[in-house]
Amino acid sequence: MIVAYLLLVCLGLIILQTTLLVGGAAYLYDLFAPFVVYLAVCQRPREALPALLVGGLVMDGISGGVFGVYLSVYLWMYAGGRWAIQFLHVGNVILMPLLVIAGVAFESLAVAFSAVVLASAAWPVESLFSVVAGQILWGTVTGPFLMLLFIRGQKTVDGLGKSYFARKNSLGNP
Repeated sequence: MIVAYLLLVCLGLIILQTTLLVGGAAYLYDLFAPFVVYLAVCQRPREALPALLVGGLVMDGISGGVFGVYLSVYLWMYAGGRWAIQFLHVGNVILMPLLVIAGVAFESLAVAFSAVVLASAAWPVESLFSVVAGQILWGTVTGPFLMLLFIRGQKTVDGLGKSYFARKNSLGNP
């Protein structure tokens, strides 16, 4: 049940990002980055990897860039998040926003530098820093709220799953 929820959130984020936020400014970040951090912190690998693979492949397919950039960035972010929670307390209020900021920064820098390296004409690297800084700022402001939304959705799905799959006692005995 949780895998279906994760896949729906994954596809919902991609649809939201590609349809509603497509005409936005360049400093809007990839909404999938906080979701990858959420997967690294709150989900087991067998539940998270299908959503990561689907999200990475779909983003690579619709991005128009080099195929595999988003998938590799998402997998590295997931691996880094799993590594970080071995040493840090997961329930810490400060940890989640810091992991989201680090994830948004890593993803923004990796995608920007892949675009610079593969550009046919010389691109001033200095112009990227304002875009990446804006994306990190937006990730700092909105990332923790998205994390709370993902966690709340998971609790709702868990509650629905327990009530739906609960065993009914027809005799009324405890």
